[in-house]
Amino acid sequence: MSTTSPSIDAEEKRAGVTGVETTHHPEYVRFLELDTAMAGAGHAKFIKKLDWRLLPTLSFLYLMCSLDKSNASNAKLFGFLEDVGMTATQFNLALMYLFFTYGLCEPISNIMLRRLGPKVWFPTIITAWGVITTCTCVVKSYPGYVIIRLFLGMSEAGLYPGSYFILSMWYKPKELATRMAIFYGANTAAGAFGGVIAYGVGNLDGAMGWRAWRWLFLIEGVITVFAGLCTFFFLPPFPDKYSGGKGHWLSSDEAEYARLRVKYANGPDPPTYEFRWSDVVAAAKDRKTYLMMMLFWWGGSVPTYSLSYTLPTMVKNLGYTAIRAQALTTPPWIFATIVCVSVGVISDKYQRRYLSIMGSYTLGLIGIIILWITVHHKHLSGVSYFAIFLAAAGYSAQAPIVGAWTSVNVLNPSKRAAAIGLLMLLGSVGGGSIGSNIYIASEAPTYPLGFGFSVGATVLGAMIPATVHWVLLRRENRRRDLVSEEETKARYSNEELAEMGEDSPLFRFTL
Repeated sequence: MSTTSPSIDAEEKRAGVTGVETTHHPEYVRFLELDTAMAGAGHAKFIKKLDWRLLPTLSFLYLMCSLDKSNASNAKLFGFLEDVGMTATQFNLALMYLFFTYGLCEPISNIMLRRLGPKVWFPTIITAWGVITTCTCVVKSYPGYVIIRLFLGMSEAGLYPGSYFILSMWYKPKELATRMAIFYGANTAAGAFGGVIAYGVGNLDGAMGWRAWRWLFLIEGVITVFAGLCTFFFLPPFPDKYSGGKGHWLSSDEAEYARLRVKYANGPDPPTYEFRWSDVVAAAKDRKTYLMMMLFWWGGSVPTYSLSYTLPTMVKNLGYTAIRAQALTTPPWIFATIVCVSVGVISDKYQRRYLSIMGSYTLGLIGIIILWITVHHKHLSGVSYFAIFLAAAGYSAQAPIVGAWTSVNVLNPSKRAAAIGLLMLLGSVGGGSIGSNIYIASEAPTYPLGFGFSVGATVLGAMIPATVHWVLLRRENRRRDLVSEEETKARYSNEELAEMGEDSPLFRFTL
């Protein structure tokens, strides 16, 4: 468990309960007072307020983001390629191009979010991608669709990494995985809702002279624009910019507590909240950023995107009609959402990020291997469908734990924002571009390249780097355990320890 001070409980008791003077900063003493006042039912009420304000808002936005990015697979079954005059190869390339602008803009967007705040940046990008999605309904050619996908990638880039960063600013490290899992559950739920929406929109085929795929893009785009406009009112600013008060969703004391409890979550020497470009550079130089990038890339993006883009077609290949295949994509994603949230809760309860990630990878791997074997035998379509449940659940459950593991081990907010954006850069560019192209239509229904690549990417690209990361963090924790707290404080001032962030000898990495 991460901590910068083994004696923090004793200090809290002295300062917050008995009122004995300490040498700590007055702001830290104020935090201890508020923490004592908020104990018990008051704390539970406070957390519930955060959950009901942040999670529904961010989850719905991510649901729309996932739908607008992946609805192409549903449109494909409704004659999109034939109407626009695209080949299957051109379609896959168009899907791939989105991830170049999407990945390149992720770190830039997170930096803009850190500087402008969520109340300005999020409504801007969400409304923009809603307009772009709506425009897709009138696309008439392959070049036009490519342009649409490039701009869609630019506008959507900030939602996923930005939401992880927003959650890390409101929740303490031990609370993060559960909240990130609930948020990410919107992505898996998008697979379920996408199938249901596509099933309903399929019945509009021919209405007012429009094919079903045009209605699909129009309806989802308009909903997203409306959601973007509402975000300005529902999404709060960062806690260090929010004062609360009468008529607000948090009282002034609750708003102050929200700011201080995360700031001092690791002890009395907090990192600076001032934005500095040097922290962005530090994130780019940090080994942790690139190891976590491997997990997000090979164990997350490649199998997840390939599955989400191919699932409707994959189910159809099991012998179902196009419209029924859309409906049958819903149950696997519902199951995946349940597993995703459950793994997040367990990860927070036991504070074991590595084991949670490896368990998720293993479940996804089992599903892919079973599916790889059974698709060769038509009489085993039921087993193949069951394997889809396992694959969708395993590869979905790992994502929020990767985000939580990164967030809890990077203390400085600006460095954390940059690290999250950077690790998702190659993960999105590489994972999305590869994942959208490994299940080749000409290889259906056995997809030897797709299944083989997914298995190799999971084992070599994700499970091994995850193990290396865990070993290195554990070794560093053990090295720091050999140096006493007294020796460290005698060598460094409180200001120097705060500036070090997670490099402080008093900090312990979460494993």
